[in-house]
Amino acid sequence: MFFKRFLRDNNGQQPQPRVKKVSELIDKTSHKQKKYISLMLVPSYSTGKTRSLRIPRSVLHGAVASMFVVSAIVAGFYLRSNYFMRMAHDLYETVEEITETFEAFQYEAEIVQGNLTESVIQMYEQYSEVQQNVQNRLDDQAREHQTVLESLWEQVDDFEQMIRDLEAEQQAIIEGLGSRANAIPPIANILTQLETSRQYLIEYQATEYRQEAAAGFGFVGYFPQITEEALQHRINVLKAELNLQKELLADLESHRSRMSTYLRNYPTLWPIRGQISSGFGWRTNPMGGRGGEHHAGVDIPARTGTPIRAAGGGTVIFSCWQNGYGNTVIINHGNGITTLYAHNTRNRVEVGQRVERGDVIAYVGSTGRSTGPHLHYEVRLNNRAVNPIPFMVEHY
Repeated sequence: MFFKRFLRDNNGQQPQPRVKKVSELIDKTSHKQKKYISLMLVPSYSTGKTRSLRIPRSVLHGAVASMFVVSAIVAGFYLRSNYFMRMAHDLYETVEEITETFEAFQYEAEIVQGNLTESVIQMYEQYSEVQQNVQNRLDDQAREHQTVLESLWEQVDDFEQMIRDLEAEQQAIIEGLGSRANAIPPIANILTQLETSRQYLIEYQATEYRQEAAAGFGFVGYFPQITEEALQHRINVLKAELNLQKELLADLESHRSRMSTYLRNYPTLWPIRGQISSGFGWRTNPMGGRGGEHHAGVDIPARTGTPIRAAGGGTVIFSCWQNGYGNTVIINHGNGITTLYAHNTRNRVEVGQRVERGDVIAYVGSTGRSTGPHLHYEVRLNNRAVNPIPFMVEHY
């Protein structure tokens, strides 16, 4: 601004600036000159040239402050390192003391451990000896108990085997009777009585078995768990069952004895194979007569000469010609039962002869009052003709 006014005051003419000397520009008495410090550099040899160095005061102050800060930091690090060194030395001494204490404790612990080991070995030896003595006594008692149990168990096995044998005999009798029970009414009635007896036995056994279970006897289980009391109870039960089985077998034998006649002689067999052409009861006269007639048996057509078999075992009481029947055979089966076989071409048995079920006693023919070859078969109960069909339940 000063220069612009100067230029305007000089009528707008711009003067040429004058260059001042360096000595004119530096004012040695100014404030700026006081901010510097001059250092004289004198060489150590005589021919050297002395030099001066001017350093700003601020730089010098900064350098001094920096040296002070660096000295303080170095001193701090030095003091800190001495502190840590003292701490490390104290810690090292403490570790040495602890190590010595631990080594002493370890030595004492080894001594105590050795003493304890010896004590444990002695106690173990004593315990093993006591345990062996106890085990020996237990083994002796177990052997004695085992001997008693085995003896009782053998008795149980013997009784059970006897019962199984009796049951097998009973089953054989019942099967022998039951195979023809449907064919022989008396046997069916007796079998009903036998079944009642068997049911009573089953209920008795079930009750006793429940008592055995309550007493601790296990039918399936670990053998040593079975007590002598349980086995003795089992033996008592088996004895009672054995007596009951004997009574039942005796009853079966009695019934079989009474039924032997039925089993051996009861007429259940078809005399010949074929179809019935004329049944039991009233029918039209096959000979062409007026009215009807009562047919006392059944007619079974067959070829002439076909073998006729006994329907059951018995004794021949008639084997001859009979009016209207032609050649006729009559067999007495006992218990008031007889069978008649008529119109035979030829008889094969004689009076008084014993025949068994299925034996050939005659041959089919057309003798007597007959319209063709066939068998006229009758069953008589106490000399009264009855319907043969209910008896004809078996085929040879």
